[in-house]
Amino acid sequence: VLQTILRESQHTYDKLNAYHLFVLVLYDGGETAEAYRTLFEVLLQLGESIPKKLSPTETNKMYKTTANMLTGLTEESLLEMKMMDRTSQFRLKFYNSIAVVANMPRSDMVPFFACRMVQLTLDSQTICKYSLIGLVQYAAIGCGHNNLEVIQEACRIGKLAVAALKKFDSYTDIIPRLFFIYYALVASYLEPVHACAANLLKGFECGIACGDTSSAFFNAVHHIRISVIAGTPLPILLKKTEYLLEVIKNHGNTIGKAHLLLHRDTILTLMGKGYDYHSAVQDDPMEAYDPKKPSAPLYQYHKSIRAFWLGHCERGHYFFEKLTVPGLVDDVVNWRMREHRKFFSLYHGINTFGIIKPSSDQRLKDTPINILEGLKISAAVSRWNFHNKACLLAAEIYSYKGNHQEAKVNFAAAITSARSSNFIHEQGLACERAGFHYKKIGQLAEAYGFFNQAKQCYAKWGSQLKVDSVTRQLESIQIKA
Repeated sequence: VLQTILRESQHTYDKLNAYHLFVLVLYDGGETAEAYRTLFEVLLQLGESIPKKLSPTETNKMYKTTANMLTGLTEESLLEMKMMDRTSQFRLKFYNSIAVVANMPRSDMVPFFACRMVQLTLDSQTICKYSLIGLVQYAAIGCGHNNLEVIQEACRIGKLAVAALKKFDSYTDIIPRLFFIYYALVASYLEPVHACAANLLKGFECGIACGDTSSAFFNAVHHIRISVIAGTPLPILLKKTEYLLEVIKNHGNTIGKAHLLLHRDTILTLMGKGYDYHSAVQDDPMEAYDPKKPSAPLYQYHKSIRAFWLGHCERGHYFFEKLTVPGLVDDVVNWRMREHRKFFSLYHGINTFGIIKPSSDQRLKDTPINILEGLKISAAVSRWNFHNKACLLAAEIYSYKGNHQEAKVNFAAAITSARSSNFIHEQGLACERAGFHYKKIGQLAEAYGFFNQAKQCYAKWGSQLKVDSVTRQLESIQIKA
């Protein structure tokens, strides 16, 4: 039916809704390149001039220009804007879609699309509900920055956009998309990640209810991702993931299914199921991934997390390094990977101590220090979500350098902070790492106590893998004693 409408309609505007539905079908079916090409061509027909490629310098310049335009923007000034004309609304609607689709085949172009949506709104001083998605997407890019002031301003813009929803009488249809961008990529600097996960689940339910299944499943995927980060008990997460996979199967969403399958396998690994502790590096179906494909970072992300918790330092380092983002502080091109890295960079830093040797090059030795600087920036924005991580990595650095007093203080702070933020898995990790520290300096009674606390935390998390690992440490201390 859609093909017939697109073929027989004479005017571009008669085809726009059909084009939008057609792109959703392509995207849900995993045909991201074709979906991107279609959206690109529609925007050209709507009078937009879109470059096929932007250099990092051009991208950063456009972002800074847009940032200057947003200076002084308030909720009141947004609410006072008049409604945008129909043609401009269609432009923003298709920019909104191409910004989502581009995350797989052309993530380098997402900053351009987000900035263009913001500029169309501010240049005309008119607004529509898709303007809010543009503002939130712009905020997500800013939250992937390395600069504290840029992150704080991005958070302000994102929060402002969500607050401005009340301007619109009918906005339910944009809630699913707005929620998955805001609560997956922005709000982790503003709210506890547990609250972000809960709102992503609401976004999924809203998407299913209003028929926006593409955004619904993005919410579902990020709900599971953020829940893992929050330390939600793994058995509960596994049941949720299985449920969401069943729902996705009934809707034929290829991309959502692929993401959730990876999360399910990671959860099973953390639980101690599905992967043998000693042979997990063999017969792994993920070995066949093509590193040139846009999805490669997704596989590398899961590989690195699994390797870290399995204790495979060399393997973990290989994949963590694959995900390391080059570039200067003011670079926004790699915004997406930086946003993801802020949560697992702690694991990268700790993992590095498992492979450092006296003969290691300075770059490797500096890795934990550089990561700690990034965690301090994140903690300055959100103490709830990042303070425990900064304290734990600081403790590891002090331990490595032989400053036992500072190590002791920071291990205690990391444990207390993780407990306060309800990060049971990272409370367990901090106790475990403290146990290794005290074991190294010969204080076996203290080491035993911390390993025992770690075992209790990991049991609450539902990770038999880590319970078994810590149990071996407890047994080794008893033998020595």
